[in-house]
Amino acid sequence: MAIQIPQIKLPFIRRSETFAIDIGSHSVKVLRLLPSGSGYALAKWAVISLADVKPEIAPQERRSIVVARIAEYFAKEKIFAKDVVTSVSGNQVIVRYIRLPKLSREELNKTVQFEAEPYIPFDIRDVDLSFQILGDVIEEGHKKMEAILVAAKKEVTQARLDILNELNSRTVCIDIDAFALSNAYEIATDPSAKETVLIINMGSMITNMVIVENFVPRVVRDIFIAGTTFTKALQKNMVSDTKTVEDLKVRYGLLVTTEEKEKTLADNRKDALQVSSSLMPVARDFLGEVQRSIDFFISQNAERSIGRILFCGGSANLKNLDLLLRQELKLPVEKFNPLKNIVGGDQVPESVALQFAVAAGLALRRENDAQKK
Repeated sequence: MAIQIPQIKLPFIRRSETFAIDIGSHSVKVLRLLPSGSGYALAKWAVISLADVKPEIAPQERRSIVVARIAEYFAKEKIFAKDVVTSVSGNQVIVRYIRLPKLSREELNKTVQFEAEPYIPFDIRDVDLSFQILGDVIEEGHKKMEAILVAAKKEVTQARLDILNELNSRTVCIDIDAFALSNAYEIATDPSAKETVLIINMGSMITNMVIVENFVPRVVRDIFIAGTTFTKALQKNMVSDTKTVEDLKVRYGLLVTTEEKEKTLADNRKDALQVSSSLMPVARDFLGEVQRSIDFFISQNAERSIGRILFCGGSANLKNLDLLLRQELKLPVEKFNPLKNIVGGDQVPESVALQFAVAAGLALRRENDAQKK
């Protein structure tokens, strides 16, 4: 699934390298994978920090900083000619599962704007549209087809393009974070596996959730409970500077088990108790959103169930948040390392590799491959 964006082509530049660039609010993840046997090998990877970029600065100033830091990395690595794949997410990206009269891909290409309009809460002229046909279904005795419809506000995709165009790169594909996660799961999993998983990618500002059933994304949600939400809650209760609060959050995290709480009390570790107490309401809100995603999925078919939860993203490193999910949802919860089946992927520490789930899915994409997915 991808929103394909036409770009200005520069035929005099030789294009030989494709890079995935996942631009987050806290960092930029750059990844390049190469085919290796029946899988892939790690060619390049980098986490470019944006942690010092204040959130209140003007968008233009932020864009300039992002461009400068990515350009510095490319110059350092002597990377000049490159194709780029990136992605978008958030409340200006809409994913809908729809049923339509049976049409060929060519017919749907011609009529997609008309068919999509009832499902999109934006002016249809203000969005970039894409679709993927999932297959045929029978509804009320009539043959129809099920499709995933994606609409992204043009201003969102243009903001990505503005950054990448300034890097003298050629953007060959703009995808959706959730679908990139689904692709990353596919290369990290036995292809014969028939399971249903919930992938949760918690970043700094946004958490992506996608339920994948037999390698098909069935539920897609972006929520705004993420790493920064925890930090702000802690800062509000501890009244300290952001760096100190971040350090405390990383050091202590959540107290989940009775044994842990009792030991912390016995040791009189007041900071750990206060940190956990401040973070827990946010964790409970987050847990509620996860449960809502699962409930929605099951409501469509009572025989459905989630086999396990795969947890990734930089904020998935928050101590004991995965344990809380496991304890409250009564489901297996695993940290999802998208590079574990990549040749050379073991050179990336797991705590860092957790940040590369979106980038890993993007790194599989190539120009004009949308119809293959």
